[in-house]
Amino acid sequence: MEHSVQLGTQRYHDSICKSLRELSKRECLPLQIIEQQHGKRWLIQCKFLATSLAGTDNEEMVQKIQRYYLANALAETILLHWEKEHVRGILKKNRYLIDDNGQEILNSALEYLNKGLGQDRAYRINRKTKLVTQILSCLNQSLIFDLEGFLSFRAQEYKHDVSKAVEFAIEEYIVEKEYLEFIQLLKHFVDTQTPQLERLHVGMTSKGEFHLYDEDGEDITRDYLEDYQLDNLHELGYEDLLVSSLIAVAPRQITLHIRYNGYKDTLQTIRRVFGNRVRDCGGCSLCKDF
Repeated sequence: MEHSVQLGTQRYHDSICKSLRELSKRECLPLQIIEQQHGKRWLIQCKFLATSLAGTDNEEMVQKIQRYYLANALAETILLHWEKEHVRGILKKNRYLIDDNGQEILNSALEYLNKGLGQDRAYRINRKTKLVTQILSCLNQSLIFDLEGFLSFRAQEYKHDVSKAVEFAIEEYIVEKEYLEFIQLLKHFVDTQTPQLERLHVGMTSKGEFHLYDEDGEDITRDYLEDYQLDNLHELGYEDLLVSSLIAVAPRQITLHIRYNGYKDTLQTIRRVFGNRVRDCGGCSLCKDF
């Protein structure tokens, strides 16, 4: 039983043939690859000489399985090679590659594409599944498949996912850049302030309520909240209020008695602003209160 599919490509001949040979070896597929070049264009004939699915009499089912393997190889080529070029093109179009920062955004976008947006670690697998499904749809209609034509006219859903990841990377980069600029501003302000206390101890409850203590262990929280409207505390947020209070006090040393992982962002901000003024308590009587 022979089954043949013809692939056309101008730019991805080497990658496609490499993927097909690896596929043939890995899956023990009796696949013959015949390559022909016409100018800048390559025609790759994939000829399945016989089925590796012994005992299967359903010829149509065998051909569907073979086309599925082929679609996987083509999808992998797109993910490994075309995708990076496409992301670079989007960034160039939006003028994000005109300086060194562009490479940073490019790397971020590719990381999101490979590892997933947020906590969605199956993002790359889902994207590949969509590609395989779309390629199979084309192969079921015709045994002639043009890779560049597919990417230009048929892969709209997949390209939308890629564009979404690029937009996410750009937004994250802009937010991070603004955050770091803001941190530098706060750091400069703290460095030029005259410290109101030598040492300040900070504790925070599981609800996010913080308490400030001087070096004698006296609770001085309310002494530094007079400038804030406590009625608007929930709108401002305890964590933002804590950072603002620490900046106002500008102590020479801050000891943190905080045990909850939910405050990672706040703790990172404090450490970035105050640098080596910050230390973590290894455990004391004050820590037990929190």
